[in-house]
Amino acid sequence: MNNREWLSRLILVISMMVSAAAYAASGGYGSSTATPTIYSKNYWYNVAYPVVGSPPATATLTRVYYRWDYPYPRPIGLVVYLCNNTGTLCADVTNAGSGLVDFTGYGVPASQPLRLYVRVNGTGTMAPLYARPTSVTVNYDF
Repeated sequence: MNNREWLSRLILVISMMVSAAAYAASGGYGSSTATPTIYSKNYWYNVAYPVVGSPPATATLTRVYYRWDYPYPRPIGLVVYLCNNTGTLCADVTNAGSGLVDFTGYGVPASQPLRLYVRVNGTGTMAPLYARPTSVTVNYDF
């Protein structure tokens, strides 16, 4: 084997090793609950989506598909956030009752529940805004 053949084979082996390392394992689960019933303005309500199964301890969230709902007419000032378990990393999902939040790269543990935070900003009284089904489809890499 000459030097050129040896170098070509070495490059091929290295590229195969790099390609294999680039593919992380992945998993996912679906979870559902009910949105919180809102009784008062200017108060944060939240609900956790139960973690389904046992994601590996090293797993972190990637794409999360969500769906939330409240009956119409919805009050002016309604805000909805999809957050990590501690509420320190949130996506404003107020304007879309369903969609995608990409948590890739933020290191959010897949073994901890996501939370839906809701609030009605404003003054005065309001009629209760009753709970409806809400769900997430969680994807993660490890």
